Amino acid sequence: MIRVSHLSRTYTLNGQTVPALWDVSFHIARGEYAAIVGPSGSGKSTLMHLLGCLDSPTSGSYHLGGADVSRLPPGKLADIRGAQIGFVFQGFQLIPRMTALENVMLPLLLCKTPPAERIARARELLCRVGLQDRLDHKPAQLSGGQQQRVAIARALSRDPPLLLADEPTGALDPQSTADVLRLLRELHRENRTVLIITHDMQVARQTKRQLCIENGRLIRDSCTQNDKFSSQM
Repeated sequence: MIRVSHLSRTYTLNGQTVPALWDVSFHIARGEYAAIVGPSGSGKSTLMHLLGCLDSPTSGSYHLGGADVSRLPPGKLADIRGAQIGFVFQGFQLIPRMTALENVMLPLLLCKTPPAERIARARELLCRVGLQDRLDHKPAQLSGGQQQRVAIARALSRDPPLLLADEPTGALDPQSTADVLRLLRELHRENRTVLIITHDMQVARQTKRQLCIENGRLIRDSCTQNDKFSSQM
């Protein structure tokens, strides 16, 4: 599903070249459940932006679903994001004036899905995440955990093969954290590739594999004992 080889990303700040990610290589199998973990400033967010086709590497290659997306122009990257990647963010990123149903329908509206089909799909997904009685609620009327479940439903609206969750439990209480992690595990069991980006090792250990980033480098790649997948660096 994902293969990165010698991936690096540098930025220019006040005339100086600053490396944010350096010579990172790994691959993730389709249907795998993994975490990218590291402290603030480690480079994990930079890596997430590259994996999510929100940015392009300075050097190295990134293959998604067998296609090299490393040097694609912004328009092509946007098409790939829409069709192949679902995003879940710490801050939920819901539209305040829209209901839960409307928020989940938004990606389907943008890709011109017929109205009846997008309403049915959004209802189905909100029922899937246990919010069948909150369809007409706006974000301010929902708890943090409920907002995150709306965000997960929205991320699934176009049935992407890859789900990227950036600090999905960072703004949640312990019970909501457990609920969201349980939902992500269920999605993984449906053979969806789920990748969590987090600073919290306790959250990372809920996955089957942890890729640890520090100072822009991949320093450790650990699999659970029963995980059949092994990385090849």
